[in-house]
Amino acid sequence: MHRLIAHALIKNNKGELLILKRTEQENGTRNFEGGKWDIPGGKVEMFETPGEAAVRETEEETGLKVAIKGIVFEHSNLDRRKNQVFTTLIYLCGYDNDSEITLNPIEHTEYKWVAPEDILEMGDKELVSYMKGLILAVNNK
Repeated sequence: MHRLIAHALIKNNKGELLILKRTEQENGTRNFEGGKWDIPGGKVEMFETPGEAAVRETEEETGLKVAIKGIVFEHSNLDRRKNQVFTTLIYLCGYDNDSEITLNPIEHTEYKWVAPEDILEMGDKELVSYMKGLILAVNNK
């Protein structure tokens, strides 16, 4: 079985990236990679394109309305415990700089804007598993 995930990589006018800290628990169960820094995104729903999912998830999680500029990263992994392949597509997105961020407290506890080089200096225990690969790939383009 295959599961598709879509995320939005959002840059501000200073070149900083929006990252969100995942809650430890969501709806009473342990949140996957809970307590780690991630970017907005989530599962692609039936009859929804990955781009539509990235836009929807970003608005649900942050209140921001984003516009997709292009796909910048793909990461796939096999979860043998769930017997599923998870593929994550990440889109570079623009947003209205005057927009206010309003976090969904069920999914995230805080947010911050961080320079890509500062994300690379964060520890692996602080970041979701694909984050450093994403930053390295984006910085090398």
